[in-house]
Amino acid sequence: LAATRRSWAVSARAVLDLPRRRAPQKPAQEAADLNDILAERGACGVGFVANLSNEPSFNVVRDALTALGCMEHRGGCGSDNDSGDGAGLMSGIPWDLFDDWASKEGLAPFERTHTGVGMVFLPQNENSMAEAKAAVEKVFTDEGLEVLGWRPVPFNLSVVGRNAKETMPNILQIFVRIAKEDDADDIERELYICRKLIERATKSASWADELYFCSLSSRTIIYKGMLRSEVLGQFYLDLKNELYKSPFAIYHRRFSTNTSPRWPLAQPMRLLGHNGEINTIQGNLNWMRSREATIQSPVWRGRENELRPFGDPKASDSANLDSAAELLLRSGRSPAEAMMMLVPEAYKNHPTLSVKYPEVIDFYEYYKGQMEAWDGPALLLFSDGRTVGACLDRNGLRPARYWKTSDGFVYVASEVGVIPMDESKVVMKGRLGPGMMITVDLETGQVLENTEVKKNVASAKPYGTWLQESTRSIKPVNFQSSPVMDNETILRHQQAFGYSSEDVQMVIETMASQGKEPTFCMGDDIPLAVLSQKPHMLFDYFKQRFAQ
Repeated sequence: LAATRRSWAVSARAVLDLPRRRAPQKPAQEAADLNDILAERGACGVGFVANLSNEPSFNVVRDALTALGCMEHRGGCGSDNDSGDGAGLMSGIPWDLFDDWASKEGLAPFERTHTGVGMVFLPQNENSMAEAKAAVEKVFTDEGLEVLGWRPVPFNLSVVGRNAKETMPNILQIFVRIAKEDDADDIERELYICRKLIERATKSASWADELYFCSLSSRTIIYKGMLRSEVLGQFYLDLKNELYKSPFAIYHRRFSTNTSPRWPLAQPMRLLGHNGEINTIQGNLNWMRSREATIQSPVWRGRENELRPFGDPKASDSANLDSAAELLLRSGRSPAEAMMMLVPEAYKNHPTLSVKYPEVIDFYEYYKGQMEAWDGPALLLFSDGRTVGACLDRNGLRPARYWKTSDGFVYVASEVGVIPMDESKVVMKGRLGPGMMITVDLETGQVLENTEVKKNVASAKPYGTWLQESTRSIKPVNFQSSPVMDNETILRHQQAFGYSSEDVQMVIETMASQGKEPTFCMGDDIPLAVLSQKPHMLFDYFKQRFAQ
């Protein structure tokens, strides 16, 4: 419970917040269960470090860990005052470190372009772990991949808090060779399919909830756990090894509200690091589920059915957003395009977009009927190993600063001051506003700010032409020029159908005169329709959920 867990720098409100009563567990349903969803929310500290030369370096990892250590006040801590809500780091794969391990094990150096690395949480029980490993290997073998070996991840158990230690999984890395694909994107897709097949093959096992892939990729890897910020680099000994080199690193410190943290829910997720929450999650999950049977793409070669389900109501809102983003990415979208589809800015009547970049509005209009906005507040950091970026949702309620230095580094963080910086080297800096985005192309060394990113994405396809060819407009009907009932008859009908004078004056009259729904401020103090002793219209029984 939230009231039993402490953080040394959270607000008094968070500390004194009363525990919420959890609803009893319900059986699985077709629609997303609100009680499952509400169990997982968070507000955190995030950032990234990127080298524009795309040169792997231990200094990048060290700087990311330094910044992460300064984010402790943004995270939560357990009742033992030592178990963190979660901390993690995403980076490129440290091939030098893994080749060094392979040589000591008598293995050949890894073929980097055709090798996938999985960071895996396995069951605590030794027998269950053996079963899980066998199940994982079987899926890879059935898919035609060669399992090269398992590597126990070295760690320092003494820095782990008591609560985290009780639920700590066995942590191993698996190396697989993908010989049947040559294209880098196809290799990532094959690994994605394998992970989905593993989840499906093991879902009925007693240890299914204890098997979790933090990452499975030929480009990126994730080290995370139920740890405090400063402890992550002490716990994973790999992160102290100077052979651990990467051109970028995303770091994350988690603050989870009203839930007991779990090792898999630490972030970054497989693509995203998320500060905030998704308030539209129930609708997002149900819409994703509703289109599972119809989603198709030639890149999947007829294997779309093996990718389902696309979401999990029992996972966190961040995990489900990450799952949706990963599906779009593996289906051929760029990371920036996926983020624009999932988390669009407030583009209607936008003065800059309307005048200078109408193609961006066309993009948003085209996709608004295909993907419902995942509404925050949300600051999202993302990477596929080739591009690193950050975006803020249209509410803009999470801080994000960025700066670029003359020696070719770009930094993004929840706040400034997390990394010691020579101000004379800073050549560009700013902050993300509502709906804004910044991306770093590691392969070209380009840093693209908001409008450049969106113009490039929106110009890639003729979205305006597609809209004109495919849009059907519903024309307004001609209203009656005079009433067809007298006032007394109208009043009787309104009473019979449950309309109050407030409904007529504040809702109907506004809709009739202005052609839009009225907007109300907070402070609706009338009894809920379901508890009221007066008759109500059907509409009164439904309320919009937001920012709860």
